[in-house]
Amino acid sequence: METSTRSRLAAGLTLIVLGAGLYGMKYLAPMGESVALTLLGGLCIAGYFYSRFYPLLVVGCIVLGLGIGSFGDRTYSVLGEFTKLGLGIGFVLIYVIDLLYRRRSHWWPLIPGIVLILLGFRAWGPFREFIFSDGWPLILVIVGVVILLGAFGRRRGAGRSPK
Repeated sequence: METSTRSRLAAGLTLIVLGAGLYGMKYLAPMGESVALTLLGGLCIAGYFYSRFYPLLVVGCIVLGLGIGSFGDRTYSVLGEFTKLGLGIGFVLIYVIDLLYRRRSHWWPLIPGIVLILLGFRAWGPFREFIFSDGWPLILVIVGVVILLGAFGRRRGAGRSPK
């Protein structure tokens, strides 16, 4: 099957499932909406892995981020605003998944992602105080994990000079 045909097939099927899922969400229980958004986002991301059709990755990560934010709003509403945080995570995931899968990525999703994550954390007064007082070493741990993921993502021999 040609690449353009696979891309169109994946995009068409994803839009059908996404539309049907979004329509069906209004009939689900309150937590069902979060689960449906998460599953639909995951389906779009799987479509991206199948077809390498970049818009599927963008839609999938944004919908997945909304699902994560919706779940957080319903479960941990006492802590603050999760929708912005989940959406920001979705945008950052666009960058990370594309970087790990194709070995390169566009930098644009990092801008709205970081802004939304910071706005989401702004509402978390106690969490923000913990991170900036005692929990700041956890930021080093997260950066270390990202560096390790990048090291494992590189191909063998990538940096060696040809003989």
